[in-house]
Amino acid sequence: MDVARAAGVSVATVSRAFNLPNTVSEDARANVLEVARRLGYTPNPAAKALRLQRSGIVGAVFPTTDYGLYARMVGGFQSRMSQAGYLSVLLNVGFDNSKIYEPVRQLVDRGVEALMLTGRVDDPKLMAYLIDNHVPVVCTYSALAHSPFPSIGVDNHAATAKVMKHLLGLGHREFALFSGPTRGNDRQQERRRAFLEALEQAGIEGEPRIYEDSLAYSLDYGVRAFRTLMETHPEVTAVVCNSDTYGMAVLSEARRLGIRVPEELSVVGFDDNEFAKLLEPPLTTVSVPTDVMGARAAEALLGVLDDGRKVEDDVLPSELVIRGSTAAAPRRG
Repeated sequence: MDVARAAGVSVATVSRAFNLPNTVSEDARANVLEVARRLGYTPNPAAKALRLQRSGIVGAVFPTTDYGLYARMVGGFQSRMSQAGYLSVLLNVGFDNSKIYEPVRQLVDRGVEALMLTGRVDDPKLMAYLIDNHVPVVCTYSALAHSPFPSIGVDNHAATAKVMKHLLGLGHREFALFSGPTRGNDRQQERRRAFLEALEQAGIEGEPRIYEDSLAYSLDYGVRAFRTLMETHPEVTAVVCNSDTYGMAVLSEARRLGIRVPEELSVVGFDDNEFAKLLEPPLTTVSVPTDVMGARAAEALLGVLDDGRKVEDDVLPSELVIRGSTAAAPRRG
């Protein structure tokens, strides 16, 4: 092996440096890794799995632990995998799926046999790596078309279309959208596209009022964005929030500003987090079955790992849960 020859060690030492690092000295391992880096060597995950037989380890890749919906999804996945005797390794990568190659590659190189990913893979390097190495992958949360990997999730575009149909049916014509980060985030991209299409189809002209949080989904951003919206566009009667977090922020700040919901302003969230029904008024929102997604993703990957079955796309239903935060548009004369 070129790495062993260049490092002046045995092939066995190189293997232990990558696969059993605790069995070699720190100096020897550092030397091997430096030579491997210089030569552009990356251990072949498939060959490693063959040598080690089976690792019994799977990976769950998701944006963050800060939101309950992801915890529910990962919980459903982890529980089913544990029942089948697999260990789940959890990896947070943020919301931008266009730059997650390195952390995911490290998971696979350390013996992870299969992956549950959140959303579409927008990193071409990662896509090629997973395909070339025949890593079983299931994408969750989003129902994806034209993707090399199967998906188990909801149609985010259709979900927001339901929201807009509801609000337009109530007579609203002045809208604003509060969006999470859209870069590398197909969920937000699809919801934004549905929002714009609904405005166009309804014949609503003018510059769309879209407020995008480029970093994360924070209450602070929701409060500041809503305050700015009311200062610059007080004519708005409906705020579409692409997260229940923004919905909660809007309700709180509207109360502070003396704006009555839903008499003067309608507010819709997304995800139906547990707190949504406890807000005042209770938040109209889109319910997403994230726990079901996680469990079905696990079942799909188990079918691949244990029986060699092909994973089929699975579009799960999303429901618009109408509560007290939406009503007929106010008459303004």
